Amino acid sequence: MAIDRGDIVQMLRGENEALKARNRKISIRLTRHQQAFRALNQMDDTMRGLSTVFDLKVLINKLLSLALHACDSENGSLILLDDETDELVFADVIGETREQLRGHRINASSGIVGNVVSTKKPVLVPDVQKSVQWSSDIDQIIGFKTRALMCAPLYNDDKTYGAIEVVNNNSKYNFDDYDLAILRVTARYVSQALQKAEDMTLLGVNQT
Repeated sequence: MAIDRGDIVQMLRGENEALKARNRKISIRLTRHQQAFRALNQMDDTMRGLSTVFDLKVLINKLLSLALHACDSENGSLILLDDETDELVFADVIGETREQLRGHRINASSGIVGNVVSTKKPVLVPDVQKSVQWSSDIDQIIGFKTRALMCAPLYNDDKTYGAIEVVNNNSKYNFDDYDLAILRVTARYVSQALQKAEDMTLLGVNQT
């Protein structure tokens, strides 16, 4: 049976477009890997360069900013556990909801972040609408649309501090396990900073 020349041309065009699409995806992923590598190096340099007295708020904001850049996101939060009230407090927020969300409090068992804090297990939720733990209460209050999120716990052997959360990425590709790994490393650095600040306070060192 003779093969139509037009069919061959169409097939080759289709294969060419598919190849271009794969190359674009590889290029985007490579760029994100490079961003992540630079961000992790900067985090490591930052932690190694800590002086005896440091500005905790500035340090954590820098670490969170680096994580957002590496994960191609513009919205993230540091969420701390208030043991006295059993609430989670949005202590620092980066992104368009900063003014509305910073200082906001939720029940410590509320939503995905509450589960992360209680279980000490990080999560990646590519579509929050499909998560039974997702609560849209905050979105409704501040007028935001959360599509996807990652959350990692902040803790050491003796204490749970809270969690860090990254919301919505800019790329058309969803957050993946590689992004979650970056957030987990960031969470360890932030936990170290919180513990060091706490130890310094116990020793009577002034802490900003």
